[in-house]
Amino acid sequence: MTDAATLRRDIQALAAALEETHAQMEAGLAADLTGLDTRIAALCAEARSAGGDAELAAALERLLPALDTVAAALTRQRETLAAAAEGRHDPHSARQRASAAYGRSAPADLPSDPPATPSRQS
Repeated sequence: MTDAATLRRDIQALAAALEETHAQMEAGLAADLTGLDTRIAALCAEARSAGGDAELAAALERLLPALDTVAAALTRQRETLAAAAEGRHDPHSARQRASAAYGRSAPADLPSDPPATPSRQS
């Protein structure tokens, strides 16, 4: 059995991981949620075996909004992928592509200014 202080740290670590996952997903990156359900089930089981510690229960409840935001981001990603697969225009992914394109700097081997054109003299 894990002590309550360790469980609180584990719950806080999971909350931080969920926030980071959400940020990555909003940036258009794929999330690896492998083992998330197992991790949450283990934390719940440990909290339950801690004898009904109200503080642990409250800490687990505070995970719900973070889980909801990750679920919403997953839904948006799924909809974006479905739209792309069907050839539909998706402003979310178009905005990300534009942001990525304009965020890049020009390669170092390109001149910064075009060469001057010679002027004609009469």
